[in-house]
Amino acid sequence: MTVPKYVYTTDDLDVLAAKLLAVPQRGKLRSALLAAFQQYNNYSTPAEWNRAVRLCECLAVIGWGDSVGVEAHTETYVNGYPETFFVTPRGAVRYLDAVWRPRNGGIMVAPDLSTVHELPQAEITPVVCQQQPLLSQRNWLPKCPVKIVRTLNNCYPGSRALLDSIDHDLNPMLLDGMRPELYGNSLNRIDLNCAMSFDDGPHCKTNYVIADESLKLRKSEYYGALLEMFNTDEIEQEGLFLRPRFDIGPFRKATGRVFATIVFEKEFSARPLVEQKRLMAGYFLAAIDRIAGRRKKLDYNFTQMRTDFESILDRWINIDKIW
Repeated sequence: MTVPKYVYTTDDLDVLAAKLLAVPQRGKLRSALLAAFQQYNNYSTPAEWNRAVRLCECLAVIGWGDSVGVEAHTETYVNGYPETFFVTPRGAVRYLDAVWRPRNGGIMVAPDLSTVHELPQAEITPVVCQQQPLLSQRNWLPKCPVKIVRTLNNCYPGSRALLDSIDHDLNPMLLDGMRPELYGNSLNRIDLNCAMSFDDGPHCKTNYVIADESLKLRKSEYYGALLEMFNTDEIEQEGLFLRPRFDIGPFRKATGRVFATIVFEKEFSARPLVEQKRLMAGYFLAAIDRIAGRRKKLDYNFTQMRTDFESILDRWINIDKIW
């Protein structure tokens, strides 16, 4: 079987899925899609990348079989250039991770910024092409729906063991213990960002003061409210910032992701490790509850997901090793 023409010409994802699921010889269709994907996973033009994206969308519908599934994503590199890459549900980048650079009025893969993964014989082939949109996958493979992240790694020494335990214990436990196949495909991932207070010296410190939610302050009002609690010298010397405990970002329909920040004051890091874990776990669950409350119309089993998350958090709290 060859890849049906409608795979590349049908833009409506629901229509495409219906056509794929109606094929009686699902195994032969999967083999054809996988063979085609192997032709494009070391892409050198936007057209080849876009075909790889469409093939990943199709395989997300009918399944990757015995092959390791990947998703095809387009994001922005640190220098502002487009970046395209394949990633497994466990977060491993596969095949070609390409950064695209403008060249001669067009666009090309930048060899010095791009990387090949697990394609031993492959080489990066820069080809100047006419600019066209670089597509990104619109459906997702089942994966752990929660990841604990940090935009900054700074913290007080009293919380270093906690943050190390998140990296070495909690996130791997979530990858292994969550059951995404039970929750649905309407939500891709929730990133829970831990914003810790820290003091790295007189000119590099951030100490959060948690805002009273009942005041319903706007962001523009935080500093004025902080001035009612501390004078300007205290604010400057201690690096004080008034912030809400929870900052829940919007649900991004294009990526299926939510980014939420949880803020921790200096006093949090002075508590015993097991108490820090209990408090943090409670904040994680509260953030999930807030997201679920905002997304009641989303076809997603937040109840089951929260139950599994809470069970893993309970086990994590009781891990007593220190990294």
